[in-house]
Amino acid sequence: MGTIFTRWMAIVLAGLLLQACGFQMRGTAIPPELMTMKVVGDNKSDFYRLVTTRLKAAGVELADKEGIPVLTLAGVRSRSQVASVDSIGHDREYLLSYSTQFTVVMPGKPTQVFPITFNRSFLNKPDAALASSREQEQLGKEMQEQAANLVIRQLSQVKF
Repeated sequence: MGTIFTRWMAIVLAGLLLQACGFQMRGTAIPPELMTMKVVGDNKSDFYRLVTTRLKAAGVELADKEGIPVLTLAGVRSRSQVASVDSIGHDREYLLSYSTQFTVVMPGKPTQVFPITFNRSFLNKPDAALASSREQEQLGKEMQEQAANLVIRQLSQVKF
């Protein structure tokens, strides 16, 4: 009897402590106002496809009519810059940047803008050029997927 009571008290105490510190579970529950929306952007881009696929998976109906919220996906900018060089001046490390933004326009409400930026470092291996280029391509795809996931996560936090 004492151990069951102790366990329950520990669980209740842990829950109260988490609540007191402001912890919130990250959910992907889209607000009801956004369950039908129009998505505007470059429909041929991978980022657009990733976002629309995740929206459909979350139960959002994508429509093309007036009077509904509009999610606008801005252009994606990706760049790389040299972060470090070796003693003979060859590039050894790059900083890959991926940035975009999206806006949510709800009829009768102010426009909300959400910027997204990711940075990743990438080691250049001149003796394995093919592997390096594949690694760089893989990092770019991962940043695109993270950005699409972030769009859905931020949409679940939109307040009107």
